[in-house]
Amino acid sequence: MAIRYAFFTSIRTTVSALILTLILLPSTGFSLPLEFSASYDLKKYGVTLAKSVYSLKHENNGIRITQHTEPVGLAAMLRNDELDENSFLSIQNGQLLLTEFSYRQTSDDEKNRDIQIKIDWIQSSEKLLGKVNGTAYGEELDLKIDEPVWDTSSYMIPLMTNTSENTPLQKYTMMVKGRFQTYSFITHGVDEIEVNGNIMQTIKVERDDSSNKHPIYLWLAPSLNNLPVKIEKWEDGKRQLTMSLNNAQFLSDKTMNFKKAIDNTEEFDDL
Repeated sequence: MAIRYAFFTSIRTTVSALILTLILLPSTGFSLPLEFSASYDLKKYGVTLAKSVYSLKHENNGIRITQHTEPVGLAAMLRNDELDENSFLSIQNGQLLLTEFSYRQTSDDEKNRDIQIKIDWIQSSEKLLGKVNGTAYGEELDLKIDEPVWDTSSYMIPLMTNTSENTPLQKYTMMVKGRFQTYSFITHGVDEIEVNGNIMQTIKVERDDSSNKHPIYLWLAPSLNNLPVKIEKWEDGKRQLTMSLNNAQFLSDKTMNFKKAIDNTEEFDDL
């Protein structure tokens, strides 16, 4: 029970990922992110519990981001939880705007955690106005917003695009559990780390929780268009979950296949 909630909460608030998708081509003007696919292992206490697969594709004057997570190994024998996210961002007046988002989690407890929204945008030279309709956790949504917003996967687009080793504080508004929340992202500079047997130069970024008790750390790889290669979720000063990149394939020469991580199987009290 505890692990199920932990790793799906991690995906919702990060990752989803985790992610990933999310990397705009360097350019002086507007350009779409590179199409790509990437897979990650989700680990707790060094043991792989789940696998997440992300993809970004160009579609109908915009981009489609999808993410699928399911348990593997011992966790798959005990749980059948699965998570799917699907986002569409359209190009409107030279910027990407979230227009569709769905989140579906299947779980043994059969609670309704699904989210399905659409956002209609009205733009002028002076303002941006969006009307949000849909459902979240079984409740109807009818909201208005006056700034770009992101979901739990697409928020990585502006973060990856704007982050370098000396980037000042960034703030982005995300829809989390059917409500909008603004998060601060702090850049901690260059950090050399090992990811599944590969030494990589990365930029470490912290997503700051308002209470500073649930931070999320991301390591972005400039050599892979700032794709996150590792994500960690912490609670009360302790690392709870880690997402590590297995492989990434771009429509370019930026392709990396990692060595298979050693899976140290052990038992958990909370499984």
